[in-house]
Parts: sequence; structure tokens; C-alpha cells
Amino acid sequence: MGIFKKKMTVIEAINKVRTTPNTYLIDCRTQEEYASGHISGAIHYPVEKITQERVFRRFPDKDSHFYIVGSYSQKASAAVKKFKKMGYKNVEAGGAMEEHHGRLVK
Repeated sequence: MGIFKKKMTVIEAINKVRTTPNTYLIDCRTQEEYASGHISGAIHYPVEKITQERVFRRFPDKDSHFYIVGSYSQKASAAVKKFKKMGYKNVEAGGAMEEHHGRLVK
């Protein structure tokens, strides 16, 4: 096993969310980016609006799994750090939307 972990793609994150119970897909891009096209079922939480109060209210179970997609400008890693700081351990970056070529909704 190598020392480098392969980055997850958006399609891999979508597949995990659709096949694993208690799992959510979070889109941390700006409102404009989200409105231009997003994955069906993705929950929109812009990085700057991720607060402890909002997240705890929506996701009280800290054992839930989260895959966070972002963009080149709104990095998923920033949102992952915020969720982990709040005590959520099952959080992973799910890729950049610019690299996703699947179906989007507006």
C-alpha cells in the first residue's frame, strides 16, 4: 500500500451516498455556482455559512457520514475541516465539480 491516498472523485462520492445509509452529500460552493448546476439531492452549505448551530440543527448524529464536494475556488477541504472541528469524524472531500461530467440539476 502506498503512502499517497487517491483523491475521491465526485462520482465516487455520489455512489457512496446513494449506497450507504446515514450518508449525505454536501455542496460547499457559492450560491451562484450551486445555482448554475448541482447534483440532485446535494445539500447546499456554502463554506462561509457552515456554523456549528446550523450543522448541529440539521445533523445531530455525529456518526453520520459526509462527502463534501466543492470547486477549485471553494475547496471541499475547508468545509471538511469545519465539520471535523465540530466533532464529525466521518467526513471526506468528494472532489471538485469542475471535474464532474455527470447530470446536474438547476
